[in-house]
Amino acid sequence: MNFLPRRFLLPVSLLVVAGAFLLWRLSARPSVNVTNGLVLPVRVRIDAGLDTTLAPGASVEWRLSRGSVGTMDWELVRPRTRAGMPVGEPMSGTALLTGEARRREHVIRARRGDAAWFAPLITNETAAALELRINAGLAGAVDCPCEVPPGARRLPVGYYRLYRNSTVEARNAEGRRATFRDLGGEADARSGAVGLRFGPGDLR
Repeated sequence: MNFLPRRFLLPVSLLVVAGAFLLWRLSARPSVNVTNGLVLPVRVRIDAGLDTTLAPGASVEWRLSRGSVGTMDWELVRPRTRAGMPVGEPMSGTALLTGEARRREHVIRARRGDAAWFAPLITNETAAALELRINAGLAGAVDCPCEVPPGARRLPVGYYRLYRNSTVEARNAEGRRATFRDLGGEADARSGAVGLRFGPGDLR
């Protein structure tokens, strides 16, 4: 059996200690884990190092330099009609990231402070396509440029400002209408999702 000479023991032990310290430094680097809590994709940017699109429910982890200060920006990827028109209202946000020696979780939500948005998920059980008016009867009413085909199940039609008395009105080509009212308490606190089903007997 061969043994290292005594003169090599100290340098080798120093290399082992240095390697262990380097591994500790790498593993202890601060990081941020960003999760998309919305029902539509979001584009996430962290300074100049990360630029990616997260699907609903997906996450990405990004390591930060110790002691650094940076920003994380996100923007909703809105659906588009066949003609290329964006559907729903724009949403975006910014978060300050600091290089602390810990892992930080950041969930992108449909509610920030006093402002909130909701995402109607439309099920169309009627025999005709439906057009939508969001917050019908309110000052912030918005006509969706989309058309919900018959047979659609929980079809996302973008995000819209949420109020206590928010509404979603559907109408067919014959002018028959149905409206869901007072949706302020119905939206999911994280995603803002509200499932709405329009049946054949609802339109009048």
